[in-house]
Amino acid sequence: MAPEKQSLSTYVMTLLEEGQGREQIETLLLEKGHDEKFVKELVKEARQLWDTKRRSQGLTLILIGAVMCFLSFVLTITSTFSTGSFPYILYGLTSLGIIVVFTGFMKVF
Repeated sequence: MAPEKQSLSTYVMTLLEEGQGREQIETLLLEKGHDEKFVKELVKEARQLWDTKRRSQGLTLILIGAVMCFLSFVLTITSTFSTGSFPYILYGLTSLGIIVVFTGFMKVF
């Protein structure tokens, strides 16, 4: 890929991460004099890469949250901690795990 196209794709990814919409990015690139077909393809590919990255982050968060919930379950069942920390493990770690799972769902969907 040519250096100009590489920097242009990095620029588009930066705009996507800033929250710019597809139409706004296309308008910015068309104002700079780039070909309309090239701009549409570039934005489409960059959007797919950005979506894939977010989906991967979301699935990782879902996995981490599920492990936290399972760990909370195992610690609660085995009672390997003192009676004073029971509510922290049972309610705290489980709640934290559920929050992490739902954060992952927000990134995936």
